[in-house]
Amino acid sequence: MTRVPAGASEAAVACSLSQADLKRRQQRWLLLAERAHIDTVLTGNGLRLSFRADPMNERELKELTALEQDCCAFANWFLHSRGDELVLDVSADGAEGIAAVQAMFRGWARHHRKASQP
Repeated sequence: MTRVPAGASEAAVACSLSQADLKRRQQRWLLLAERAHIDTVLTGNGLRLSFRADPMNERELKELTALEQDCCAFANWFLHSRGDELVLDVSADGAEGIAAVQAMFRGWARHHRKASQP
C-alpha cells in the first residue's frame, strides 16, 4: 500500500476489503461481466466499461459502483447511460492509481482497446 503525504490531494492507492470480501466482490463483477459486458476501453486516466442495459444490470452496477467508491476511494466511479448501454468510467490520478484501476478489470475483459480520448 502506498501512502500519500499529509495534505496531498490523492487518496492512498489501496483496497480496504479483507481477502474474503475481495473474493466475493470479484465474483459479483465476474457474474455481471458474463451476462452483460460489452467492451472495455483503456483511457488516459483509467478505463471505460460498457454493459448491456437492462434493469437488473443497472441495479447491480449501481450497487457495485457504490461499494467500490467506499473501498477504493483513490478512484472516481461514474455510471451513466448511453443508448442501449450502461457505461462505467473509472479514473484515477497519478500513474499508480491509473495502473490500479486498469488492473482491477484486466482479467475478465473480452475486449481491450485504447481510447482516442481520456
